[in-house]
Order: sequence, then structure tokens, then C-alpha cells
Amino acid sequence: MSFTREKIRDFYLLTTEVENIFINEYIPSAPGDFVKVYLYGLLYSQNGDDMTFEQMSRQLGMSKERIYEAWEYWTQMGVVEKANAQRASDKEFDVRFKQLRPLMYGGENQVVHEEPYQEEEEIQEDNPLVNNDLKTLLLSVEQLMGKPLSPKETREIFSWVEDIDASAEIILFAVEYCVEKGKTGINYIAKVVSQWAKEGFETQEDVRTHLGLLDQRYGLHKKVLQTLGLNRGATEAEREMMDKWFDEMEFNMESVLDACTKASFISNPNLRYVNKVLNNWYEEAKIDGRNVNGNRAVTQAVLNKYYESLRSRAEEEAEARMAEVYKRIPRVQEVDNELVELGRKLPKIVLSGNSGEMKELKRLMGLLEQERAVLLTENNYREDYTETKYLCSKCNDTGMTEDGNRCSCIKERMGEAELWQNFTSSKK
Repeated sequence: MSFTREKIRDFYLLTTEVENIFINEYIPSAPGDFVKVYLYGLLYSQNGDDMTFEQMSRQLGMSKERIYEAWEYWTQMGVVEKANAQRASDKEFDVRFKQLRPLMYGGENQVVHEEPYQEEEEIQEDNPLVNNDLKTLLLSVEQLMGKPLSPKETREIFSWVEDIDASAEIILFAVEYCVEKGKTGINYIAKVVSQWAKEGFETQEDVRTHLGLLDQRYGLHKKVLQTLGLNRGATEAEREMMDKWFDEMEFNMESVLDACTKASFISNPNLRYVNKVLNNWYEEAKIDGRNVNGNRAVTQAVLNKYYESLRSRAEEEAEARMAEVYKRIPRVQEVDNELVELGRKLPKIVLSGNSGEMKELKRLMGLLEQERAVLLTENNYREDYTETKYLCSKCNDTGMTEDGNRCSCIKERMGEAELWQNFTSSKK
């Protein structure tokens, strides 16, 4: 079974399809006579009819030089290709009109060219949009936004991948997040993607954790304002002020609300008054040697001694586990002794600059470490069973991180140190 259809013979009874992408993205910025050249050429491309520069010049009332400039312009814009020119400077050539939709969405490989020419393969390879991963990303974005992407939006999304190294997961989650908020403008979404990429987020879980913390802090801000009878959102300066109370001065919510209660007795309750109250409490706490929330604070000397006791206990427990393993698996002790011996040779080999010896030393140490791990696991021990296990892995129970900052565990250790101090004092 075959199918045929009558063809209209009269050229002027046909129609010329112009892609919306061309109308929306290219016409507004193009010179008017260049648009005229493009449309006239598109008309004749449907039947494959030939036309010389001379004929087009007469039909359009334009100079041949201006027509040549128009085709140069559209070639640079990437919507047409010049083919079959003998030399790059030739002004007699064929014009091939590109399908813009497949070009924008990475589907140029789906377009069949009647007369492929020599440079076609290079153009395919150099086109950054001919990429299945990017094509899938663009189609997913379209589904989330509920509309086709314009070339401008496509280029913007491509820049997120190439310029700021945003992952596809982050881009899609940002689009979904913005669409749910009713913010579908590409510039707004770009700011969200850029910020998340700057924060180093790579997965949805990273973003959800971040948003959860923001929501939590937003709830604190809102509660403070409501306590003062202010039913509005906080300004940026007010957010910074409140964050300082919680983050730098380390007030808890109960103390902040107590300060808000004091502010409620003045004629015009406001955050500046609360800030003064909390600053006074903060200075008083420093003078009295207590923390801002009313509990008696231990001195730095006591805290240091408590950290030292934690390290000593962790190291003693590790030594006991090591002795247990050596007794049960003597070969582990032999392996450890061999590793120590090899480690002593390491500085000398490094100074000698002998790369062959260095490579062999690393190989031997690697084999011993593998043997040690196998020995432990075969005897139902974890590989890290003999390692020292500190309460805080960030500072190894010193109170200071590797970059010289106070560790976040100090707040928890302060309370423990006070109990430890009372306990040790009662035993004397």
C-alpha cells in the first residue's frame, strides 16, 4: 500500500513556515532588510529553486552587496550555512536554512540534509548543544516550566553547566523550587542556581538541609518580631542583628524572649531596645564569669584540663584495644612493627629523591596495611578497631580545629567540664 497526495502547482498558492524561535529571538535585533532577504530566501528554499544575486537584487530592490552582507549576518547568527562556495571569499554560494528547534534543543542529529558537505561533521562536533545529557536537562526544564525554552533561556542554562559548574540535579531542583514559588523568570532562576553553586551544593539533599536551616532561623526571627507585636518580615539589617544574638553572643531563645518582654514595657517596643538589653546582659556575663544564659561558666584552664582528660581516656582505651588484638592475633603486631620500620626509612628516601625506592616503599606499606585490614576483619574486628576514638572528630578533643578556630563542640564541653569539675572536687 502506498500513499500519495496532490501537489499544488501554483507557487503563490503555497505557504512558507517561519519558526517562532526565529520571530521571537532573531527578528527584534536584526536589520529590517536582512529579515527581508532571509524570508525571501526561505520562500524559495521550500521548492529548491535557484536564484542568483542579480535576480534577488532586482526582486527586492536591494544592492547585491547588501544582500551579500545579509547572508553573512545570518551565517554568523547560525541560522543558515553557506555551501558549495569555491573559496571563502566567493560571493556565489548556496544557502542552507537550519532547523532552529532541533538546533536549540540538541537534536541536530535528527535533521536530514539533502546535500551534506565537507564541514558538516566539524559543525556537529563543535556545537555544544549536541549533547545527550544537556538535551535531557533542557527537556526536563521545559517540563518543569510547562513551556518551550527560548534560545536565550537555553543559552543561559548552558552557561550554568559550563561557567559555574552547576550539576544537573541542582539546576532541576532550582527550577522546581522557583516554579513552586511562582518565580519563572530565567534571571531569577539564574540567581538561585548561582547562589547554590557558590555554596558548593551538588545534590538536592545539600539544598534541603540548607533550606531547612534557613526556615528554622526564619522561624526564630518571626517569633521575636511577633513577641514585639510586629507582624511583618524582618529587614536584612534586623536579620543580621538577631543572628548576632544567637551566633556570636550565643543567647538562647528563652533569653532573647526575656529581653523582648522587657521591651514590651516601653511605649514603642523595637529591636534596637532589645539589642541594648542583650548587649548589657552580654557584658555583665563576661564580668561575672558566667555564660549569657545564666549558667556559671568554667574557666579556660578548667576546660583545657577536661579536654586533656578526654584525650587521655581515648588514648588509654585505644591502647587496651591494641593489646587485646596483639594477644589474639600476634601477626598484627608484627605487621605494625614492620610498618614502623618502613616509616623510619621514609624521610631518608624522600631526601635522596630516588623515585624508584619511594614507589617500592609505598607498595610494601600498602601491602602490609591490606594484610592488617584482612587480619582484623577475618577475626570479627572493624578495620579501625585499634584507632584512637575521640569524642569530637573535628578537633580530636583539643577544642581547636586544624585551621585554628574554636571548635563547635566547646559549647557542649563547657557544660560537661562544669560537672567534671564538681565531681573531681567532691572526691578530694
